Amino acid sequence: MDIKRRLKHTRLWFWLLLGSSLLLAAFLLLYNPNYYKVALTGQQMETELTRTTTRIPGKNAMEVAIAVAQNSYPATFKDNKPGAVILVPADDWQAAVLAAEIIHFPINAPILYTEREVIPQDTLKELKRLDPEGNFQDGNVKVILIGNIGEGVKSQLKKEKLKFRDLTADKTEQLASLLDDYKAMIHANHDDEVIIVPKEDPASAILAASWVAHMGHSIFFVGKDSVSNETRKSLAKRPQDAFIYILGSEEVIPKKIAEELSQYGHVQRFPGKDAWELAVGFGSYIDFGRNFGWWVRRTPRMFGWGIGEAGHNFIFVNPKYPLQAVPAAVLSHMGKHGPFLLVKEDDIPDPVIRYLQTVQPNFTSSREQLFNHGWIIGQSINISSDVQQQIDKLLQVKGP
Repeated sequence: MDIKRRLKHTRLWFWLLLGSSLLLAAFLLLYNPNYYKVALTGQQMETELTRTTTRIPGKNAMEVAIAVAQNSYPATFKDNKPGAVILVPADDWQAAVLAAEIIHFPINAPILYTEREVIPQDTLKELKRLDPEGNFQDGNVKVILIGNIGEGVKSQLKKEKLKFRDLTADKTEQLASLLDDYKAMIHANHDDEVIIVPKEDPASAILAASWVAHMGHSIFFVGKDSVSNETRKSLAKRPQDAFIYILGSEEVIPKKIAEELSQYGHVQRFPGKDAWELAVGFGSYIDFGRNFGWWVRRTPRMFGWGIGEAGHNFIFVNPKYPLQAVPAAVLSHMGKHGPFLLVKEDDIPDPVIRYLQTVQPNFTSSREQLFNHGWIIGQSINISSDVQQQIDKLLQVKGP
């Protein structure tokens, strides 16, 4: 046996291993990656800023929904991705309002729009960017289909290996009951607090979206003539009398409908004779008291934004474009939480002006100051730049 040759061979391996170990140690000691330097995936929408407002633009409802999702979910790390994504038909505002119920935790999902038989490329691209984690309570479902969506969309999701939940119903009232039961499965109960909105008045109905995105309560639609059997059955499922809040004037939800609803619990109507006043009334309204139990397992109830002072956020939407407004409800869940306020293309209604003047901040100190903020949803054709500037002035601090 050639000992010298074996020793030479051993020394060679020794130096190779030593050199590799030193290089690895140096790499581990000196490597300092910047985890916050992340390249943007996909084209970000432009945002128009003023001192106190941020515009989230979009040529149509589909683009607005994508822009809102990009604002709320950077999707650069696990903790800023959504749990799921909600897909709603791009022509069904009632389904969109109901879909807002499941934006809240534990699902944690933005709303995106789709055609009924095919997912548009921009929406599909955003869906891939969001890369949802999956809803653990529902078998790690990543996409939830709300409304009447066809097989073509489902085939696309299967092709992309995106597990989905299909919540489809023929009528709006049936869809509301289906969503109510779906949430009850996740939360192991039916909500005691429910919101009643009018089927024929989207300007009033969309106001519920920001609140349920914030709190996760259930929404039911009613007509002017009667309460549907599906809604009656859902209200009767509450373990005790429900707390029923009517979001609509007597013109769109008549008094007789409130009387019909009263057999299922305590009924209250938000103040306001039209949608403009209703938005302000909902923003300032709060109801609190005992919810369940007396001395044993007593739980409190608190419902409503109750905003009557400075230091809050508001989401400004034009009720002529309900499909643009509803996806912005996620800003009340993952953004600066706050209610919808309604404005016109070129005008701010008087009730909204008076309300903003009431909650406008006064100067206190440069180091201890309350501020207000407003999201402006849509392009200048939806809410003009002049209106944005007026809103900006109403939100600014009244200085010394």
